[in-house]
Amino acid sequence: MQVFWSQGYEATSVSDLMQAMGLSKSSLYETFGSKHDLFLASLDHYKDNVTAQVRSAAELDAPARQVIVSMFRRAVDRMTDGSGQRGCFLNNCSVEVGPIDPEAAERCWAGLAVMEEAFHRLVARAQEEGNVAAGKDPRQLARYLTGAVNGIMVIGKVNPDRAVLDDIAGVALTVLN
Repeated sequence: MQVFWSQGYEATSVSDLMQAMGLSKSSLYETFGSKHDLFLASLDHYKDNVTAQVRSAAELDAPARQVIVSMFRRAVDRMTDGSGQRGCFLNNCSVEVGPIDPEAAERCWAGLAVMEEAFHRLVARAQEEGNVAAGKDPRQLARYLTGAVNGIMVIGKVNPDRAVLDDIAGVALTVLN
């Protein structure tokens, strides 16, 4: 996953994967089937492990609006701390192979849907807590917040300027008012 994340699917060679995993070519193919199968397994791993952290944020015992704000701060921090230049693996794969690889696109969407569902639960809870207007549709807000936080991670890849990313986050969060 790390190699695909750093280099992208097309730029990653079987030799790169063999070296990163310490496997021979035959072992790689015996274990994973193909480069594409390994790539799909990498997407599944990311969704099940990395994106699961987003899911767990919805379970935090803190005011829901505060958790949402923290998720945006974390995205900005990640993109400005020097190690965020790779962005989000799902975003990268969605852009690179999503339009031409239906299996990868399905997995990317499944990962992004985990984020949307976490935002949905948080917005609904924030409405119950009185911190988001009750008249707003929580699903629409969740979709918008998912797009906005992922936009921060895309823009941060080419412009990791904290002030710019803070501006985007700040304006995006006004939808909660």
